[in-house]
Amino acid sequence: MLQKTLLNNDLQMCSRCVLNNSFPRLTFDKQGVCSICREYDIWTSGWKDKLFEQRKILDKICKKIKNKNKEFDALIPYSGGKDSSFVMYVAKKELDLNCLAFTLDNGYLSEFARNNINKTCRKLGVEHIYYRFNPELMNRLYAFFIRKTGYHCSVCMRAIQVGIYNIAEMYDIPLVIQGTSLKTELPLSREMAEHGRLPHVRAVLKNERILDESKRFLSDLSLRRKIGHILFRISGRKNPITYAWFNLAEYVDWNYDHILKIIKNELNWTGPQQTEHIDCIISPVQKYIHNRRFPYLDLDRLRYARLIMAGQMTRKEALKKLENLPEDCPPYILSLFLKNIKMSKTEFDTFIDMGPRHLQYNSPTLIEKIIRIIFPGRHAASY
Repeated sequence: MLQKTLLNNDLQMCSRCVLNNSFPRLTFDKQGVCSICREYDIWTSGWKDKLFEQRKILDKICKKIKNKNKEFDALIPYSGGKDSSFVMYVAKKELDLNCLAFTLDNGYLSEFARNNINKTCRKLGVEHIYYRFNPELMNRLYAFFIRKTGYHCSVCMRAIQVGIYNIAEMYDIPLVIQGTSLKTELPLSREMAEHGRLPHVRAVLKNERILDESKRFLSDLSLRRKIGHILFRISGRKNPITYAWFNLAEYVDWNYDHILKIIKNELNWTGPQQTEHIDCIISPVQKYIHNRRFPYLDLDRLRYARLIMAGQMTRKEALKKLENLPEDCPPYILSLFLKNIKMSKTEFDTFIDMGPRHLQYNSPTLIEKIIRIIFPGRHAASY
């Protein structure tokens, strides 16, 4: 964990983006460019030239999926945010897929999200399901994970995965499309986050009393879907022999000026100013935790750094924004969360300051191990 005694003048900032050397394992070349910028250049080299071909591959994938003649062609996890709204639009309007959308309601779904979900599904003619666990259980799990690991977001991330597994299996949906873009979103280091992977959640809950009522969180993909997803990856994400799961950003350009223009004009999408995650009321709590642990690497800085790498923000613009950052977490939101998980702020801060204990429960999944053997040079964050 970064020590708060570190002084600002001890930090070196990348000469291209706005990352500094408090980011774990970050290095700089002789020009002062950070290692993440250099890796990004290598990873995205030639991407623009490949866009036309990638779109042709996407169209072929969707044609094969539609030829399976299932009730639904694709399942779309839909938060009501800008990325998943764009996925909804492209999947329905451009790819002509018969989609089923689903939203995890963790008990903190915002009105912005609900309004966007209702407007988009109605306008596109897409059926939609809300997937909700017992809110009281969710709050107890948040408290449990904070006490044991210092990080609670893995609960929701796991719940989303379980929702995908169960709904896709229930309707035998051959394709899952998500809207995460590693070209515009900087993958957090392993010290900063845990994404709700099954081995992690299983290890945290092992031999705990709360496990008995949380077994649904340990649901896994069926064997046939695991095999289907592995075959799809082996094909270079080109051939959905049985089942497929991908991020749309792997096949189309992910430019936020274009995305916002489309969803605002076509879907009447709305969102609050200066808020990245509009779907979850308590998302600022994650920001509070992160910024308390990494005071010189606030989440806004990480987001701006990636947008600079993607050519969607200048370094000058980012530095200007960093001078006037909004507060990490409004007190009323943190108070609401702490009241619901039955924890005092003193306790909460103590558990956060104990560091990223989720690292004690991390290990790669079998699929991740297989993929790393087959694709040893693949960008790590794409696992």
